[in-house]
Amino acid sequence: MTQMTPEQFAATEFNATITSVTIASPPVVNFKVVDQFGVPIAGLGLATKSATATVARYQNLAFSMAKLVPNPIANGPSRWVSYIVTTVPTTTAAATAQRPSTDSNGTLVDNGNGTYQYTFFRDIKQVKAQVDAMTLTGLNVKADLGDLTFDPNAIHRVALQISGNAPGTGTNTPTEVQTVPGVPMSKPNNAIFDFIPATGAAVPVTNPNQRLIVDKLSCNECHGKLGGLPNTESEGFHAGTRFDPRYCVTCHSDQRKYGRPRSTSVNNVFTGTTYVADGVTMGDFPVLIHRIHKGELLVKQGYNFAGLLLNETKFPQDIRNCDKCHDGTAPKVAPQATNFKTKPSRLACGACHDGIDFATGAGVTNAAANQAKINGTTPAATGHIGGVQADDGGCDSCHDATSIEKVYHLAITPPNPLNSLAVTGGNNNTNAAWIASKTDNLPAGAFKIDYVVASVSRNASKQPVIVFKVLKDGVPMPINVFGSGKTEMWDNFMGSPSASFAFAVPQDNVTSPTDFNVQINGYLRSIWNGTATGTGAGTLVGPDANGNYTVTLTGVVVPDNATMLTGGIGYSYGLKTTMPLTQINLVDNSLLDPNRHPRFGVSPATATDITAGQPNLLGGLVAIAPDLQTVGTGYTGRRAIVEDKRCNNCHQELGAFTIESFHGGQRNDGTTCSWCHNPNRTSSGWTADSTSFIHAIHASDKREKPFTWHATAVGESYADIKFPGILNRCETCHLPGTYDFSASASASQEAGRLFKAVATGTPLSATATDLQKFQASPYITAGTNYGANFSFAAATGVATQAAPTTLVNSPTAAVCFACHDTALAQSHMTSNGGSIYEARSTALLKVEQCLICHASGRIADIKAVHSK
Repeated sequence: MTQMTPEQFAATEFNATITSVTIASPPVVNFKVVDQFGVPIAGLGLATKSATATVARYQNLAFSMAKLVPNPIANGPSRWVSYIVTTVPTTTAAATAQRPSTDSNGTLVDNGNGTYQYTFFRDIKQVKAQVDAMTLTGLNVKADLGDLTFDPNAIHRVALQISGNAPGTGTNTPTEVQTVPGVPMSKPNNAIFDFIPATGAAVPVTNPNQRLIVDKLSCNECHGKLGGLPNTESEGFHAGTRFDPRYCVTCHSDQRKYGRPRSTSVNNVFTGTTYVADGVTMGDFPVLIHRIHKGELLVKQGYNFAGLLLNETKFPQDIRNCDKCHDGTAPKVAPQATNFKTKPSRLACGACHDGIDFATGAGVTNAAANQAKINGTTPAATGHIGGVQADDGGCDSCHDATSIEKVYHLAITPPNPLNSLAVTGGNNNTNAAWIASKTDNLPAGAFKIDYVVASVSRNASKQPVIVFKVLKDGVPMPINVFGSGKTEMWDNFMGSPSASFAFAVPQDNVTSPTDFNVQINGYLRSIWNGTATGTGAGTLVGPDANGNYTVTLTGVVVPDNATMLTGGIGYSYGLKTTMPLTQINLVDNSLLDPNRHPRFGVSPATATDITAGQPNLLGGLVAIAPDLQTVGTGYTGRRAIVEDKRCNNCHQELGAFTIESFHGGQRNDGTTCSWCHNPNRTSSGWTADSTSFIHAIHASDKREKPFTWHATAVGESYADIKFPGILNRCETCHLPGTYDFSASASASQEAGRLFKAVATGTPLSATATDLQKFQASPYITAGTNYGANFSFAAATGVATQAAPTTLVNSPTAAVCFACHDTALAQSHMTSNGGSIYEARSTALLKVEQCLICHASGRIADIKAVHSK
């Protein structure tokens, strides 16, 4: 490494492996380091010493060490206790106690072949005695550091962190005086070694006394890299250098309460910092991680841990999906991942159920708090149904593995109380039923529904046709014969899926668009009972020998010049006329209190503006069935850009959250968002095209102008939603080669992309309310009529082109502008042929020059610039 330039140092992967640890006096760690090619790395031994230091340190290395202490209560959780709780003396301060830290002031031997030996500065066998001898005052309470006795028979963990600036840069100099700017390592490393000091033997992951509850692979499905990347916009915490949960727990223990003030909530509200909140150590890993992810749904408000405002974070799926993080399936290594249901504890459970005081049994349950949030009321203090819980010994007597997973942690979104079947004039595009978003963990008696699409085609009459079947628990579910006394297509269900089709017709002088601009739905229930009219009318016949049914939309013409005809089953969510498939035969499992557990019974709609002939019932259960699509026979599909699996790494199922949903959870296939959210869809002067608004939502915190589409209050915007991953890692969402046009399908369809409408009609009246003004794009003028949008008459197959006065963004600029909205970025795009909020007549005369520089392999390759 002595031959590396700072730039080479920054780009190198320092992959460490700890090979052994011995503890005769100070611990001795043997380890080796190789780069991304397996080549040994020598030369990590630069020792630095400031003017006040009594001993040198290694800025590129840090070691932690902790022991695992079993819980004296049967089935209670074990916990980590760090030994690194004393400071290093300086010329101005004697050693004293501190919260858990790392050791980097020891002695390093570089063997010159990529192997090293590090001897700790601290003798962990002496730490207890050293702390006992210290005079500690005020908030510095020795007992808060736990039992520091060295136990040679306990499981111990050493964590090694390799990070920091290249030697000779920043303060990583012999005297720690900076002469040149720091050049940080961009790919730091964490290495972990679990062992028994008495024998020196490594502890296998299969050891039943281990504590491996979450694997970093689970974290990184959302986060990309836990903590972010050093010295980049994505840097989240610890400068992006500590990213393995096995490392986190060695410092983030109950010991973090040492030296901290205690905060007490008043009416469930804290003020000031909350390092210790109502007796709970916020920095303790199980508490901190659960409460970060619970975020806005926490009962208590005002949490402030080191400036992190926990109540402001949002979880992108149902918080009850515990196995999203606690997942031990290969290649993840987390053999104790099921502890959340097999070893319940006041600490871990109370981290999410923060409204409960187990010592008194009093408090507010999550269910009551969530219901109050939905209703806009004050939650009732119902208390812990089990009363006082003095220790963890009795938790599993009520909360066994089955009840925790199958009752208490069912991921079920409650009905929206403002839905259009409950409230006159209410929201028609939400859910009036309970939504089960995790279909591998359904309530007792619930059916798992899947759709199967055999084919999509256009018949001789130019009508769209789809052949499909519906599976109930994997078995085809025959459709009832209409007129036989049946009012619903399937027994024990109300509502139905829809047959949905999308295609493209010529627009803006583009003969064969490669973006959808037509989308048609046929509601199967209405087709089945003969009430469907207009473009929703059709025929439904079957089953054939394979159990398939054929639906044809007889009121729709797919013209000969249409491209990309694609059809699918699912998509229903309009409560008044297109209620989704909803199970209605489940028994009431409310147990003792309807606020505590879901109830699935149905009752008549209470709104007065309901639609005759529809189910018009509140309640029931919608077990999300993933929408399924197929490209029409003889057609080429739209280029693949995203995949639903990547969306669901964070979202589980698009549209369903803990207490709210969008589209009732029924538009749940990320690859078909582009069917409706096509280049002609606008809202309040924003483009609602999927290639634009999805970027704007995920990158909203980066934007200069708030993305306020559909804001419900002045001052609210999508900037309130922070992207948990690394924003410039496009392949978090995108398939490889699709965002930089290097994939053949993307390259071949690039020329057919359509301009994105941003302003049509009068998107903002001159007399708009403050909220309407705030919701609207700042790039439009109130009271201006921008002209008619593109339209397609599905009954005749005739398209009407948009008025030349409508405003548009050009295809590539629209995507980039969704994230990069500064004046400088906008100027760069428009000066290179792009259009931003430009009249369609002018924009269509220009040609984007973006790919001259930004195409794959060019000087500013899209993939390359997003990797920086």
